[in-house]
Amino acid sequence: MASRMKHKREGLRSGVPDLFIPAWKLWIEMKAEKGALSVTQKDWKMYLEGIGQSVVVAKGFDSAKQQIIEFLDTL
Repeated sequence: MASRMKHKREGLRSGVPDLFIPAWKLWIEMKAEKGALSVTQKDWKMYLEGIGQSVVVAKGFDSAKQQIIEFLDTL
């Protein structure tokens, strides 16, 4: 509980993707192999995509690496 309050004071928001690469406007949500997005995470994903940002959901390092490579191929 104390950790949640500390994060809130620091300005962290629930559901915001884990990583952000500003130069590419790319957000990355890291999940466990069997993990799924929460409702809040889905809402953030829709919002970010709605304002022209890109969001990928990666299940582990290899997935993140592959999706970033695919994203860069679109630039």
